[in-house]
Amino acid sequence: MSNVTKAWAFLAVMSLTLIVLGHAFGGREGLMLALVLVLGMNSYIYFYEDRRVVNLFEGRNLEGQDPWGIGEMSRRLSVKARISVPKIVILEKSAPQAAVVGRSLTNGTIILTEGLIRKLTVEELEAVIAYQVASIRTLNTLAFAVGSFLASAGLFVTGALDTFLRFLIVERKNHRTFVSQLFTRTASPVISLILRGSIRPSFYLAADRLAATLIRDPRQLALALWKLDSFATTSPLMPPLSAAHVFIVSPLTITRWTRRYTTQPSTARRIQGLIGYYPI
Repeated sequence: MSNVTKAWAFLAVMSLTLIVLGHAFGGREGLMLALVLVLGMNSYIYFYEDRRVVNLFEGRNLEGQDPWGIGEMSRRLSVKARISVPKIVILEKSAPQAAVVGRSLTNGTIILTEGLIRKLTVEELEAVIAYQVASIRTLNTLAFAVGSFLASAGLFVTGALDTFLRFLIVERKNHRTFVSQLFTRTASPVISLILRGSIRPSFYLAADRLAATLIRDPRQLALALWKLDSFATTSPLMPPLSAAHVFIVSPLTITRWTRRYTTQPSTARRIQGLIGYYPI
């Protein structure tokens, strides 16, 4: 079963559950409401979720001058992978990171930070772009869209409840205390379980293998992963929790409660899969 099939199978189960619950609690009217909700949810995920995730980051499209040769790398690797050339978005962030979103082989966007471009070698940068292209080719990006929608929906509800709670207890200054995030932290095991149900570690490993084939040098990707894993700790980038899974390595600090939203397999496991040993 392909990655995208697994993701949509999980979404189908979620949709069927909503329909059954709608009928159980609302009868015929509840069933119709649930059907409309499920249809709207699936349509939104396929047509708009990737755009929403891109809009979460204030980046600029790579146009005109390209001193790094990123556009040419992306074009060459896309031809090898037999997909349309994805858009490139550059984030003015010092934290080295890379992400990918999309919904099909003809609709993909690669997101790179300026910190990543500065701190990786040309070969490592090409390996990172190869991984992003591979994620589009394996349709991991569609699975990512399913996961980000489900996670953001859950976090939206818990965030609204937390806001109301802060209003009641007049706790408006510090939004990072446990009480201020009571509902979000309490519900995080359930939301993260739903996220992990739609996105498996095997998705990333499959993209790693295809990327290594595209560049014919798995060691360069292994080196890039090793560096990015280190940078994620020393120079972290904190994206919305619902979008952390679209990055090549998890940007979430492993010691915090947010680690539950990490879907990427360990860097050691990925490097061992690429070159057979760890550490490098």
